[in-house]
Parts: sequence; C-alpha cells; structure tokens
Amino acid sequence: MVWFGTAVVAFASSVLSGVAGFGGAMIFLPVLVFTYGVRASVPILTVSVLMGNASRVYFNRRELDLKLVVWFSAGSLPLAVAGSFVYVSLPTFWIKKGIGLFLIVCVLVRHLHGEFQLKKRWVFLPLGAVTGFLSALMGGVGPVSSPFFLAYGLTKEAFVGTEALCAVGMHFVKSITYHHLNVLGADALWAGVSFGAVMSFGSYVAKKILERISRQAFLVLVEVLLVGIGFYFLIQGAS
Repeated sequence: MVWFGTAVVAFASSVLSGVAGFGGAMIFLPVLVFTYGVRASVPILTVSVLMGNASRVYFNRRELDLKLVVWFSAGSLPLAVAGSFVYVSLPTFWIKKGIGLFLIVCVLVRHLHGEFQLKKRWVFLPLGAVTGFLSALMGGVGPVSSPFFLAYGLTKEAFVGTEALCAVGMHFVKSITYHHLNVLGADALWAGVSFGAVMSFGSYVAKKILERISRQAFLVLVEVLLVGIGFYFLIQGAS
C-alpha cells in the first residue's frame, strides 16, 4: 500500500511536469522523504526522473536541439558528480532544510525573473555547471534552468525534449556516483526503477492531455504545494 500510494504521486507528478514544464521532481521529492527518509530520497528520485525524462525525450525526439545539449552537459556532468560527493557528506538535518528552502526559492524565481532573450549557446555551459551541482543536492532544479531554455526561443516540444535530454545525462552520472558511494543500493534502485516506469507512463498521458487542461491552474496548485511543503521542511527536525 505504501508503494502504491507513492506510485500514484509519482504518476501525478510526472503528468504535472509534462503539462507545466517543471515541478514533477519537486512534488515527488517530499513524498520520497516521508516514505524512505532524507538520505535515500534523492538517489531514488534520481533514478525515477532519469526514466521519466528519457520518455519525454522519446516523445519529443524530432524537436531536440542537440548542440544545446552538448553545451549544457559539458558543464552539468562533472559538477553533478562533484555535487553527489557533497550530498553524501552532508548531515540529513541540513539536507532537509536545504530542500525546504530550495522549494520556496524555486517559486520565487519563477515570479521574479523577467522576460529576456538568450542567443548564445555558451551560456548553457555555466548554467549546466550550476544546475548539475544543485541537482545532486536537491534532486531536480527545473525551475532554475527552465527560464534560460525558454529564453533561447525553443518551441514547446523542443523545450520539453531538450531540457529532458540534458536532465537524462545529469541523472545518469548521478546514479552511477550514488551507487559508487553506497547510497543507491539494490532496494533504492528497485524503488527508483519502479517509480520511473510509472513516471514514463505519466509522461505519455501528459502529452495526450496537454491541450485539454488549464496550465495556469496546475501552476498555481504546484506553487501552493511547494511553498507549504518547503516551510514544513524548514520548521521540522531531521528524521
């Protein structure tokens, strides 16, 4: 029953991410913290969203900007490995506080950044480095990088697929590093793969219903949940 309840959230978060363009990992992360504990949550999430993002790449494969992926990955992959080592050494108390603060900041960032245009691909090298490092600590940082992908002028399908492919590379190297550091064992890997399969189906459903629902209503719901959960983590002790 615990797995089933968590899988339902995994499916819902994947559909949400496919519709809104972000938010899936952040919605799913708190549930994993409650179910599996702070230390195991990010490695499990990493495997799950690796599979979920891979499905989004497949569904949008004709619109990918591969040159952008190369620039982003050159910065994100090495820093994702470095961030994984930092994650293992951090006390669970500060991981939970960091997650709580991060969720709140992500909502603020989405509202504070103004409209801008981005024409230079090289900007995605430092962006990838920052994103890769933070992703290793928090699990997913879509709201931080998404404005830059949108500012580059990608179409809707290209935005979803290209950002997802960038995330696949990050989460793959993180999974290997977490396993090497003994925080992604067999049980955590199975949990991640099983939830990842559910999230892949969620990506398929999201693509089918994208034009039939109110995106703005989903965004408001996501932000209310993120802020509430973020404050909860900030005031709660480690467990």
